[in-house]
Amino acid sequence: MKNKIALLEKNLNALYSARDTMPSRAEVDKQIIKLREEIKTAKQSLNRMIQNAVAQKKHRDVGRPNLESNQPSLLKTIADIALFGSAADDRRRTESIRSVKTLNELTQELRKIGFDISRSGTYLRLIPRKSNTAEGRRHVSTVPVKLIRAQTDHHKSHLDSKFAETSIHYLENIASILGPDQVFFISQDDKARVPIGVTAANKQAPLLMHMEYRIKLPDHDWVIAERHKLIPSVYAGIKITSSMLGQPQAVGYSGPTYIAIRSGKHSSSTAYTHAQDFETLLELEEFRPLAKTDHGLIKPVVIMTVDGGPDENPRYEKVIGFAIQHFKRHDLDALFLATNAPGRSAYNRVERRMAPLSRELAGLILPHDHFGSHLDERGVTIDEHLERSNFEFAGNVLAEVWSSMEIDGYNVTAKYVGAGEQDVPDFPDIKWYSEHVRESQYLLQIVKCRNTECCRPRSGLFRLLDNRFLPPPVKVKQTVDDLVLDEGGQFLDLPVNLALRLSASLKDFLQMPYDYFCPTVKLRLSSRTCKTCGLYHASVKSLNRHIEKIHKKVNTHTDRKVRPVRVAARRANELMCIIQNLEHHDVEWLDENDVDIPKSDESEQTHNTEQQSKQSNVIENLESWIRVSWTEDC
Repeated sequence: MKNKIALLEKNLNALYSARDTMPSRAEVDKQIIKLREEIKTAKQSLNRMIQNAVAQKKHRDVGRPNLESNQPSLLKTIADIALFGSAADDRRRTESIRSVKTLNELTQELRKIGFDISRSGTYLRLIPRKSNTAEGRRHVSTVPVKLIRAQTDHHKSHLDSKFAETSIHYLENIASILGPDQVFFISQDDKARVPIGVTAANKQAPLLMHMEYRIKLPDHDWVIAERHKLIPSVYAGIKITSSMLGQPQAVGYSGPTYIAIRSGKHSSSTAYTHAQDFETLLELEEFRPLAKTDHGLIKPVVIMTVDGGPDENPRYEKVIGFAIQHFKRHDLDALFLATNAPGRSAYNRVERRMAPLSRELAGLILPHDHFGSHLDERGVTIDEHLERSNFEFAGNVLAEVWSSMEIDGYNVTAKYVGAGEQDVPDFPDIKWYSEHVRESQYLLQIVKCRNTECCRPRSGLFRLLDNRFLPPPVKVKQTVDDLVLDEGGQFLDLPVNLALRLSASLKDFLQMPYDYFCPTVKLRLSSRTCKTCGLYHASVKSLNRHIEKIHKKVNTHTDRKVRPVRVAARRANELMCIIQNLEHHDVEWLDENDVDIPKSDESEQTHNTEQQSKQSNVIENLESWIRVSWTEDC
């Protein structure tokens, strides 16, 4: 612009010089006037450019205020919106959460609340896919939330995902309505086993050295001996926010944590150990505000979400038996035990606690021979008493490490639990069972009856549930003038009171089994339902017991063993059996005495035993073996 002005002024001076010699001065004066206007306009533009340059330099020096300066609650709001219903990190190694909302939905929610933010501005406040790229380095101020990647892992989903999720949403809704004074919400799962004698977690992190023991890194990373691991069972107390009636978001993700640590060789994770741990955590001071009323009683409604493994599954007999023990012992109005569909454990609330616990294990080596080695040179146990003592010490070290933690401002309590006798729950009277218990594939309901001589309610639960039990998740389709049940419809993800009113008005609702719209159970409903009274059961064994005891119809089944198609797994005195059921196979854990093992499985077991007996002899002395085995001809 300066060059342009200089050229214009040069032309103006030339016109002034030539004006006196020109015959027609009027024409030259017009050109001079026009040129002066151009110079004036150009100088004005130059001044604006100079001012803009100064302002931009000042802006670069000072920096433009970011959105968080004018909207300080932006990051917290993003986390709150993305948190509810999202999943834990895939491998539970970081504390990031995978949002179930799209970027557009997240941006729209922020704008509804009143934030002035663009779609790209929202994205830059989430965790990038790759932080070491140029695009990733733009994500400066972020919350621990990342978008679910579009990838070819759709097989992780399950046909029953939405069905099971709807049941859990019902429970969240009940918890929000009854509030923290009436409901105790807990989430439980077993963490991955922690090896002893080798690095507990192979990841880099700062090491916090303890004064009473030193961490020494070995020159190997193989397992010290068979089953030298610890089993941590994690129980997450969940805080419920009051005054959020009907909002599932009232059930948060924070709360105290209890971890029961057991020997992987001398103990195992079973329905009994989980029942024992539940009674233990009820007496912990950290859990008192969540679990007990002001009078010291257990809150009348207990909701538990579990992973769905064989030691926690709400449809297995021992799990049901111990749940009934809790229900009776603490005079509960209701106990709900729910699980997600298979492969969806990342959505269980306790999974949020796993990443912080794993971080504390980085570089930590739990001693396996503190009181002396209990193993010989081949890694075989030679002193069982010493072995138990070493396991106990390693477990106490791990408990001490975890007990020094806080997660979301709440204490972690960890304890080592020694091996003991495994108890079997007493099964209640079958008439009481039929009145108070409702089974289903992913949900167990134990609820007080309306007979005041038997049960006296302590909560407002029965004002919500006229029929005492939760309504089954139903698929509803919109028509021109009504709502009808339809397989092609959508699950009613409504507040439980609205779902009750709508479901109760639909045809045949009262006779509908809870699993009626569960995709994988649809064809097994008739084989699980009593033909006499219509009561639905989650297993054939439970149905047979009901028919024998209540209707006295199939006494011959008392001594009849179940003959499965094959045995899929074994543990202690139980077998996981694949049972032929109409056109489909059913999977159930059964007592070994109740199973007629197929010959194919017996022969396979015999073959495995023979193979073990034919193993090569161990070479204890190499010199003597060489002298005996090699001859001069060799």
